[in-house]
Amino acid sequence: QEFKRPMFDIKVDLDEISLNINRDQYLDLLDLFEFQDYLSIKSKYIKYQIKNDIEKKSSRKKWKFAYEAIVNEDIRPRFDCYKWKNIKTHLDRRREYRSIYIQDLLGKVTAEQKQRAQELEKKLDVFNLTYVRCAAEIEVKKKKEQEPNTWWGGVSNWWSGNKPQDDPSLDLQKVMSSDEKNKLYDAIGYEGDDISISNYPEEYIDIDLGIQLNLLEVNVWSKINENDAQFRVIARASIPDTNLQFKRRPVRSAMAVSLNLGSFQVFGIATDPNESEFSNQSRPVLARPVSRLSSPTSKVEKKLLEVEYETNPIDKLADFRIKVISQSLEIKYNAPTINKLSECFEQDTQRNLQGVKQAAYSTYTDVKHRSYILMKHNIENIKVLDIYLDLQSSYFLLPENGIYQDDVAVMCMDFGHLIFKRNDQGDQVTSLKEAKDIEEAREKSYTKFKLKLENVQLIYANRNESWEKVRQEKDTRLHLIKPLELDLDLEKCIYTDDANLPAWKVAGNLPNVDLRLSDKRLFQIINHMESIPLPKSKNSTIVVPSMESESSSLQSSLNNTEQTLQAVEGITP
Repeated sequence: QEFKRPMFDIKVDLDEISLNINRDQYLDLLDLFEFQDYLSIKSKYIKYQIKNDIEKKSSRKKWKFAYEAIVNEDIRPRFDCYKWKNIKTHLDRRREYRSIYIQDLLGKVTAEQKQRAQELEKKLDVFNLTYVRCAAEIEVKKKKEQEPNTWWGGVSNWWSGNKPQDDPSLDLQKVMSSDEKNKLYDAIGYEGDDISISNYPEEYIDIDLGIQLNLLEVNVWSKINENDAQFRVIARASIPDTNLQFKRRPVRSAMAVSLNLGSFQVFGIATDPNESEFSNQSRPVLARPVSRLSSPTSKVEKKLLEVEYETNPIDKLADFRIKVISQSLEIKYNAPTINKLSECFEQDTQRNLQGVKQAAYSTYTDVKHRSYILMKHNIENIKVLDIYLDLQSSYFLLPENGIYQDDVAVMCMDFGHLIFKRNDQGDQVTSLKEAKDIEEAREKSYTKFKLKLENVQLIYANRNESWEKVRQEKDTRLHLIKPLELDLDLEKCIYTDDANLPAWKVAGNLPNVDLRLSDKRLFQIINHMESIPLPKSKNSTIVVPSMESESSSLQSSLNNTEQTLQAVEGITP
């Protein structure tokens, strides 16, 4: 009753999750995907297989099967679209569905007609369904407007207590759109029909979910040598101390999600063959966080990654709030580990995974389009966005011979420190109302953001030269690209329906780009790159014969549609 405890308080503690995969399991997965692809193709073409024994020669059976499959799946469906019989059937379906939908709008549809409408909806595409429904709604609206309002009909409606269905003044749902109703509710302070949360305080949290994972490991197993009898761990990724929090406030439909990663480390192949597979003492470190103490005097380390996402914050200074803080990450190239991983995930034979590739590509495009539409919708509708991104400098080390050791030549690519944040603070709506004139109002109609990228640099250090000291300096002879900075000022208009105001304003500043490269340093870099052993493929490359001449002749034969149609219909049994 005092709203001090959430309705659902869930805490989940997981000690360790270990994921393992080896080369045999990877190849089995590829075989499974290939088998599923074969099954889907077989289910599509099995109906064209000749089951009788009229044809005794297997070659004739195969050619007839191929002919039937190609003609019925690829050629005939294209030509069927232009046959009058199919066109008439399609038009009849549209007319029938339109008449049933009109009866449904008038409230005179029967159960048999509803069932028939469901059958027609499966045969018609989305475009035709939308077009037919819109046309039917317009026709019904015109019919209702043309119907005379008789004295007896008004008396009968008054006596029975029924309201005319075509009277818009009596139906708020039809008169006003959802956006108009929301604006009206906001103006009068109405929160909707749900009175179950009307007594909740605004800061009350009804759902509090927490998940704690102490350790997440991913291990890749493989044989170091072909004659080895046992598998060994060739790569290990470790993520300790992962925390996920989800909280919801029901009054304003607000939620807050936070994700924290304590650390992230990647280990390679152990240099000591007698070491235990669960130990990382002799393993090279491919990725690790740089020292991230919260303060010089404190021994408490910061989290590697902190992500916070909140909608309708309680301070009401923004509609959405995003905060991402990442610490520096050191990434090293280790040739034995990379080459072994490439060998582990290399296919042993040429597999036909076209169906899997198409499914993966369709899923990728679907997710990409959905994400783009959602992001575009959010950007257009979010009035005030409070964002803060702080990504500390991460760098990549490419050592000579592909193995990092002390006193070896190293190429260091520093990706720089990125900061992206909202530049103005405070209540933007209140600030907009306090504008004195139209120019000041236009100036305050924008949410301002600041992007700053600094210390992007490229260093090449020879043997006995410290790249770590050079990385902290601004100008040395070891810099191939001196530290550069980029400043961007972005402004987003909070009004999307005003054509006089630009939606975005962008202003940037790149002071200078200083490149330094001598002929001696160029040859050193070339020798450095040639010293790194690259992955080698054990399987010979399968050369697919070119079918350009056949495809070009086939394309020329398909230029005349009428001749092709007559030829196909003439050879069709």
